[in-house]
Amino acid sequence: MYYCIASFNYLQGILDTINNAGHGDAIMTIFTVPAFSLVGFHGWSLSDILSGVLYWFVSDFKANPITKTFTSTPSSLDGYTPRNQKLRTYPYLYLGFNPSNGTSKIFRYEDFANGTPIFKLISEINQNPSVCFVPQNYRGQSGDNTQDMCLLNGYPTLGWVTDYYNTWLAQNSNIISLQMSQEQKNYEIGATATGLNMTGSMISGLLGKPEQSGGMITGALDLAKQDINHEFYIKNQMAQIEKQQMLPNNGTLSGSNATLLGYGLMDNNIFTRYTIKSQFAQKIDKFFDAYGYLTNMVKIPNLNNRPNWNYVKTIGSIIIGNIPPLDLQAIKNMFDNGITLWHNPSTFLDYSQNNR
Repeated sequence: MYYCIASFNYLQGILDTINNAGHGDAIMTIFTVPAFSLVGFHGWSLSDILSGVLYWFVSDFKANPITKTFTSTPSSLDGYTPRNQKLRTYPYLYLGFNPSNGTSKIFRYEDFANGTPIFKLISEINQNPSVCFVPQNYRGQSGDNTQDMCLLNGYPTLGWVTDYYNTWLAQNSNIISLQMSQEQKNYEIGATATGLNMTGSMISGLLGKPEQSGGMITGALDLAKQDINHEFYIKNQMAQIEKQQMLPNNGTLSGSNATLLGYGLMDNNIFTRYTIKSQFAQKIDKFFDAYGYLTNMVKIPNLNNRPNWNYVKTIGSIIIGNIPPLDLQAIKNMFDNGITLWHNPSTFLDYSQNNR
């Protein structure tokens, strides 16, 4: 089995060449694979593959994986740069995997090492390829994180038309040529033999053998019969050719998703960055300024790590000190209910101050 690799721009030319050579019915299938899956095979680059140069090979092969790196965690949301870094995490910001044929998935920037999404892309080379996107250094795992990998599939097989007449003519042209040549030779030999017989009858008549002169008439009839048979044979051959020309071409229907592939939706727009709108980001940022955000961690709260104020709210706070029990409980209640600790009297209650 032979495989041929070519870009879409040159596909029709290849089909025309195969059809004109009479091998249209030898095409078993035309299927699509992502171009990157061929990078590195025989040292090919992506530009080599897209250049339209034809590659023929006999055996199947395994695609080489490649890596795709996305931009690190963006600093702004819909054009707004937040003060609180919580807005640069999920659910306010994330990377979405949205295949045209497959299951959507969400990836969090903060779970990638250094906030930089990197994926290893692995593809099959067959009539129904699947592309695996394997996140790298994701959710605390070093290297491949196969638990969170996602798939893209549905690359279509394509339809094509086999030119019936050109295929038939290419397959039978040598036979037709031999038959025509043989018929011509048979006609020439028969005409020569008849002519010789007629010449012999004429000579016999001149020598006074009138009983053989009737061969002249018989020979003339034989020659006329040969002409008629030869003409009939030629017309019969032409009729056979015209009959083949009138027969319809053989069409093979395309598979699914051909439209999606035509619009580039199989290879593009798979990953999309999602953020909340600027106006909502500003409102949430102001809320975080005043009241902070939930961490759900058991820890000693930060009381003085911000330049102007710290907002602290706890659940079941534990405070130990040489303090009267009623006063200690009042302090615990203040922290459990939420408390703002202001550090500078000059900026007291001024939430417009830079607190990063």
